[in-house]
Amino acid sequence: MSRTLICLTASFPHGMRETYFETELQYLAKDFDRVIILPKYNPYKVDASRKIPSNVEVIPPVLSMNKSKRFVNGIFSAAPIGFYFEDFRENKIYLSFGRFKSWFQSLLMHRIIYRKFKNLLREIEGEIVIYSYWADAPVIGTRLLEKHGKFVRMHRWDFYIEEHKGYLPVRRKIYQSADMLLPISEEIRNRLIRDYGVDRHKIHLSNLGVLAIENKEEVFAKKDDGVLRIVSCSRVDPIKRVGLIADAIFMLEGEQSVEWHHFGDGINFDALKEKVSQTPEHISIHLHGWTEQSDIYRFYRQNYITWFINVSRHEGVPVSIMEAISFGVPSIATDVGATREMVNENNGFLVLENITANELAELILSYKRPEYVVKREKAYQMWEEKFNADKNYKMLVEKFKDI
Repeated sequence: MSRTLICLTASFPHGMRETYFETELQYLAKDFDRVIILPKYNPYKVDASRKIPSNVEVIPPVLSMNKSKRFVNGIFSAAPIGFYFEDFRENKIYLSFGRFKSWFQSLLMHRIIYRKFKNLLREIEGEIVIYSYWADAPVIGTRLLEKHGKFVRMHRWDFYIEEHKGYLPVRRKIYQSADMLLPISEEIRNRLIRDYGVDRHKIHLSNLGVLAIENKEEVFAKKDDGVLRIVSCSRVDPIKRVGLIADAIFMLEGEQSVEWHHFGDGINFDALKEKVSQTPEHISIHLHGWTEQSDIYRFYRQNYITWFINVSRHEGVPVSIMEAISFGVPSIATDVGATREMVNENNGFLVLENITANELAELILSYKRPEYVVKREKAYQMWEEKFNADKNYKMLVEKFKDI
């Protein structure tokens, strides 16, 4: 019997987001005869450019139609909406215009996606498995899909209601209706059990991961070249606080050679360039802007890097840290989101969210201590045990076979 996987994504394979799904898809495509991807939107309004396996098909994005057509298609749909009205009453949507807007937009999207699924299911033969890459697929809760295995992954933005003014539409229904939930962190898993009463047996902690670019021998063959070399990789905006890293680096007195390489741009990128336009002679700062992942990996391979630094105020499970530790680079990172699940005192430094530039500078200089070498070893070990994509995605594929 043929097996088909239908994946709901935000925009993949359009644009440059959901990069971490790209690796996972390679494993899923090997296990299923056919994979159909249904993205919600195309942020760049161009044809898909990312490479996908030959047995993967991409359906036109849900939001490819104009707003008036979306409204009509959302209103005139046979999709069941009883659980939406239950959610309306339970969360007192009528008391908040913001909540009502979120609820209504979700309802329209649900009704459009329901119609798409109904048409898809008519032409697919054999076993069908549904996989929502984000926790915002109410179609999971309908009778239309009750005969099919249903998987839902949870990240950060799609799960934490505190980041959405205390409300995300019909989440309880989605979690109750899925056959298996795939949180990317222990913290989300625990909240599913505590806050939503989900049976722990239908939850599988499914860590994201990155593939090995170097083997262990290559990772530890790189020699310290005498440069205190720091890397950061993120958007440049108020949440990520990249400027704090610059402030700390300016305090590194007494060092003969310091390099800081930042990969990523954003709304504060020009301000950051102005901030670092004048630096001491012993400090070399390279703001690379947005950079292809392959080029970042090439930089890791060619250089001995002392620290990876992330001082963000909000995080899910930072893939940028996974990448760093896969090269044996220890991290200094703020204790936000699920960062503590990959950074600790053995393999780096987990610091308070309100860390000062002076405190950060002191930690950077701790590379001179004997235990620093151990941190490098433990960083690589953390990647190998918990964030090795080959292990994690092979395990995920086995879970898809269990339902």
